[in-house]
Order: sequence, then structure tokens, then C-alpha cells
Amino acid sequence: MKNPRLMGMTAPKLTVILLISASFMAGCNSAPPPRSIEDSANSTSRQKMIPARDQKAIDSASNVQITKLDGGTFKLSDFRGKVVVVDFWATNCKPCVELVPKLANLSKKYRDQGLEVVGLTSDERENEKQVQEFLKRAGADYLVGYENQWLVKAFLKGTEDETYAAPIPQVFVISRDGQVVDHFIGANPQRGIADLEQSVSQQLASR
Repeated sequence: MKNPRLMGMTAPKLTVILLISASFMAGCNSAPPPRSIEDSANSTSRQKMIPARDQKAIDSASNVQITKLDGGTFKLSDFRGKVVVVDFWATNCKPCVELVPKLANLSKKYRDQGLEVVGLTSDERENEKQVQEFLKRAGADYLVGYENQWLVKAFLKGTEDETYAAPIPQVFVISRDGQVVDHFIGANPQRGIADLEQSVSQQLASR
């Protein structure tokens, strides 16, 4: 059935509309190699399709050791009592790269109030120098480690696209008692860093 809004439009006008529509679609897949989700789904639609998290799986994964870029380890459960922002990302994902400086600013602004920002990269470990150099340029001095299968399964399950890979970036807000209270998928202009900051502020204010 023809769309009445498109009937009678010239080819140039139709091309412009399609280009504008495409500009709102963003994201990458966490499975190597990351791929933009713009060919499969609008990030706004994905935001509405966010699945409920399995809190038991989150609790279990929070006790799994995470390897830092420098080789040390930590666990998400180490930050119980703080508000935690967890970002699944990679350096070859454009929306991820654009988000990192914003998360760095968020970390600096609220760290003293009890916020911990944690980046979990899907970059290969042999690319550690490249990742470190990017983080330095972006001014990101928050904790960054490598994602693992337990974290991916617990946090990203249910967000896979038709390639069976979960898109990134994906950002989670975790309350002081370890509950996932908010979830952002992709580079959605209708729900971006301002909404993330509001969510963080609300959690920091609650005791």
C-alpha cells in the first residue's frame, strides 16, 4: 500500500527525507566486528524494546572478576553503596567514542557525591595501547576494563538484533543497593546524556 505522504514527491525530495531519517539511527554491535544498527532499527524503537533485566543474573555477574586495562582486576560488587554507571563500548564504534567524553564529564561532576563510572570495552587486549591513548585524549579517567561473557549475558541478553549481536553503546545505571534502575541503548537523540545525568542525580539523592 502506498504511503500518501510520499505520493507526488520528486526523487530529490524523497532522497532528502530518507537521509534525514537515517541520521537518527545509530549504534554498533558488540560482536566483532561492531556494525552500525542503522540498517536494521531506529534507536528510538530499540529504547522502547528494552527488556527487563534478570536481577539474579546481574547480582551473579557483579561478583565476577573484571580485568582492567593494566592487568589488575575488580568487581562491580566492589562499588556497592555507590551509584554505578556501566558503559559497554568499543573504540571502533562511533557512537561509543562520542559518548566517552560525556561520561568523563559526568564522572568528574558527580564522583565526590558517590558516582562510579565503569567502562567495559570489547576491544581486543592486544589493542590496549590504542584504547589507553584514546581514553587519555577523551579525558576519561574513570575505571575501564574488558567485558566478559558473564557480564554480556547478564546485562545485554535480550537486546540482540537480527545478527544475534547486542548493539553498543549500552549504558546501565545501578543503584546503591545493586539494582539496575535505568538502561540506555544506542545514540538516541530523544533520550541522551541529559536523561542519563537526571537518572544519576535521582539515584545520588536517594538514600
